[in-house]
Amino acid sequence: MTRQFEFKNELANGIHARPAAEIESRTKAFQCHISLVNRTKGTTANAKSVLSLIGIDAVLDDVCQFIFDGKDELAAFEHIHHFITQEFSYCDEPIELNDSLSLPVSLKLSNPCYVRGSIASKGIGQGKPIICSQVNLHQLADKTEQQLSETVTEHLLVGLEKLQQQLFSAIAAVDSKAKEELAILQAHLQIADDTVFSETLLKHAKQTNTLKAIAVAADELKAPLLNSQSSYMKERALDIEDLCTQLACLVVGELLKKPVVLTSNSIVIAENLTPSELLGFDKSLLKGIVLAHAGKTSHTVILARSFGIPVLTGIENLQSFIYGSEWVVLDAQYGCLIREPDHRVTEFYKLEARKCVAKNDLLAPFMTTKGTTKDGQSMALYANIAVGLEAEMAFSRGAEGIGLFRTEMLFMDHPQAPTEQEQFEIYSEVVKAANGKQVIIRTLDIGGDKPLAYLELPQEENPFLGYRAVRMYPQYQTMIESQLRALLRASALGDIDIMIPMVSCVEEVKWIYQLCHQCAEQLTMEGQSIGKWRLGIMVEVPSALYFLEKTSSWIDFVSIGSNDLTQYFMACDRGNTKIKSLYDSLNPEFIAFLRDIAVTAKRSGLELGICGEMASDRRALPLLMAMGFDEISVSSPNIAMLRSQLHIIDSEACQCLLVEVVSKETADEVRECIDAFWQQQSQPEILDERLVIHCEAKDKMSVIKMLTDNLEVQGRVIRGDAAEQAIWDREEIFATSLGFGVAIPHCKSEHVTHNSISIAHLSEPIVWNDVENECVSTVIMLTISSHDKGGTHMSIFSKLARKLMHRDFRQQLMQTDMEETEKTEQTMELLRGCLFKEMA
Repeated sequence: MTRQFEFKNELANGIHARPAAEIESRTKAFQCHISLVNRTKGTTANAKSVLSLIGIDAVLDDVCQFIFDGKDELAAFEHIHHFITQEFSYCDEPIELNDSLSLPVSLKLSNPCYVRGSIASKGIGQGKPIICSQVNLHQLADKTEQQLSETVTEHLLVGLEKLQQQLFSAIAAVDSKAKEELAILQAHLQIADDTVFSETLLKHAKQTNTLKAIAVAADELKAPLLNSQSSYMKERALDIEDLCTQLACLVVGELLKKPVVLTSNSIVIAENLTPSELLGFDKSLLKGIVLAHAGKTSHTVILARSFGIPVLTGIENLQSFIYGSEWVVLDAQYGCLIREPDHRVTEFYKLEARKCVAKNDLLAPFMTTKGTTKDGQSMALYANIAVGLEAEMAFSRGAEGIGLFRTEMLFMDHPQAPTEQEQFEIYSEVVKAANGKQVIIRTLDIGGDKPLAYLELPQEENPFLGYRAVRMYPQYQTMIESQLRALLRASALGDIDIMIPMVSCVEEVKWIYQLCHQCAEQLTMEGQSIGKWRLGIMVEVPSALYFLEKTSSWIDFVSIGSNDLTQYFMACDRGNTKIKSLYDSLNPEFIAFLRDIAVTAKRSGLELGICGEMASDRRALPLLMAMGFDEISVSSPNIAMLRSQLHIIDSEACQCLLVEVVSKETADEVRECIDAFWQQQSQPEILDERLVIHCEAKDKMSVIKMLTDNLEVQGRVIRGDAAEQAIWDREEIFATSLGFGVAIPHCKSEHVTHNSISIAHLSEPIVWNDVENECVSTVIMLTISSHDKGGTHMSIFSKLARKLMHRDFRQQLMQTDMEETEKTEQTMELLRGCLFKEMA
């Protein structure tokens, strides 16, 4: 007798490798035969094989069936049934491409041949694909003659000395301003000088030859890193590989592979790329890097980011995809790699580059100013950083300070806790880069979603509510004292604010206050210099509201951790897709709660800051201003944009907005209220000469993109590609050409912040309606906010349609024998007369 049950697959990404492995690990515990049938597609898998499970192509909402047949089938049935009904939907999270967006409609219409990837360093590059192969030391060793162990030992010792000298020379040759490059070379020198590195190499001297000894030692040194739970540790294995390859080159006396020399604009394609390989390329010709495997914190990626080189990662079968290609586009803005772009794709990226330049030009003044409202109220824009190397870049982008330095990355970057001296050097670099600006450094925040392998923290059912951050400090007090001492020593070089995470009660604040002062007293007794430092806490737990006033004599500032505070206030796991609607920082009750925290903090004399997703949300900006936040800390690329938005709002209007939104019932109502506020704060005319363009576009796709790109540049839409999609959605219903050589594309969209009339005068007519082969030479585009309830678009559309019936109006509108400036003025005069005189 067999047993069976059906279920609907609820995994958004289908049953791919990870959930398949979860199924396999459970089914293998039973002797009976277990099958998984995809009834939707009629495919069957052996439920004890990952590959077989993946092969049934079970996607979201497919109806599936487990079948059990054998002596322990009842036990298997009960166990798997419980897993599927209670746990299966949580065993996988959506696979996200970091920071990547859906492809814009104009790019999709170009039908590019592409693959998606994860964005590690933003930007767009084009060039000839250059494959950079890896050195296989084992294969090279197998082709090398056998050597005596004494000879191997001698070669290794000489090679190690040469490697250290080579690294010393490289460090001496680096420009002092290239801090990322310098720091990574210094880290490599530390490894090369480490006794564990040399001892591991020498203990394998009995291998067949020197190359084999290096290959085996490299495997041994990389193993604990590759097996680590931490992705940051895995990425450090590449540094070991890099050094061992350099050592092998020195031992052999020649390069182990032909060096890659770039002779034209190039995109380097590799499974992995070592920092030394990247440093060896001509940066003026290196337009992008595509890696099969690398994370955002790998040294190669950090270097690429410092050089402004775009990087995509996580693309499998890279070489087969680009095989035979002469040119590729690396798009680390939307997260794709395109091979052999045709003229339409090339035109798209020309327009993207033009938009980027225009936006940067408009934001340039806000890179050097301070955050103030239209009426002069201040709110500083600080930067979040994860590694010390990011500090200088953050300040170059206009950061007024560092609002959050996440030091856990430093701890994850080591096979054991970093020493006090190692930490001191990193904190010192950040303080020096700040040059007197405020620096807030968060102490170790481990646990929850950030495990640390060498601490062997316990497995917990709910780690986010368990043993994490300050709660684990007493058990690891020696390690925490080491961090506090390093921070206090660094304060001698510039002011430092020490911020403690996940504080939930008065006892924790008092304990950490006493520990900090104890460390300061010890350092003073040791003769160490200490500068000005302050203590603060992160407000992530709702209970903080009720102890801020009690603890204000021990702390100087607080910073809201909006992500955790939101999920703890709403009692929802932000990673759980079934309740994702609850995780919303614009929930009116949460806004009221945040307001109460701000009031208490200010009454207690505490400086107030915020980091997390809410800090970067343009909609939240006026609310944070109204609450009296002294600073908001965001990703550094967002600083100039947010500062420009802060500059156009009025602080008194922000206060009125706050009162209004806390009275709302839902987050959607709050969003509508805030969107209306932004429209009132900045009320540009619906018709503006900056919305008139003269272009040589060859097709409909390019015209629409140019117009919507210009709206983004002028700050009239949230994202140009979203407005572009809305226009095309309307065009799919019917083409908007009206005859007489004029088209009026239009949309009403939530992505439009300000109603606008855009005009494009084309140098040559283009086909607008393929079905009727109808051509246009003038395009008048209407983009209306979805919050507009007055029927604006229909009013304008009908007035234009009536006016276009008149030959004189059409001839003047499409007149070509005049300069662009004169033509723009005439267009404005005609449309104002057509639209606003009648409206008046």
